Amino acid sequence: MAVRYTTAQLRNPQDPSAPKKFYLIEKSLGSIDRQYLINDMVRNTSLTPMEAATGIDYLFSAIPRLLELGFTVQIGELGYFRIGISSEGSDTKEEATPDKIKVKRLRFIPGDIIRKRVNDFAVEKHFV
Repeated sequence: MAVRYTTAQLRNPQDPSAPKKFYLIEKSLGSIDRQYLINDMVRNTSLTPMEAATGIDYLFSAIPRLLELGFTVQIGELGYFRIGISSEGSDTKEEATPDKIKVKRLRFIPGDIIRKRVNDFAVEKHFV
């Protein structure tokens, strides 16, 4: 399989007056849901459907809870989850308070093995 893409003519957001250019945009074939993952785990492991569902559901509940406690959550070679924040600048240290936070983001940083695999994926044009 390969990463699929389409082309789109887009404006440069940093220079809206510049001429539009063509860019490659990734194109998904759809999404995989929880039940698909469970069925796939059952087909490819010795897990029962209940065991597979329990594992997936545990991650869904544990990751946000552990992030809220202040931890980075490492999931083996898959990678890790962490919280990132963006804030307004302040002139003094005393003015730098939590109300200056503009946005909180969930960050996923893939591990080296999965990052390399993704970078090695073939690429092909998506035809609709």
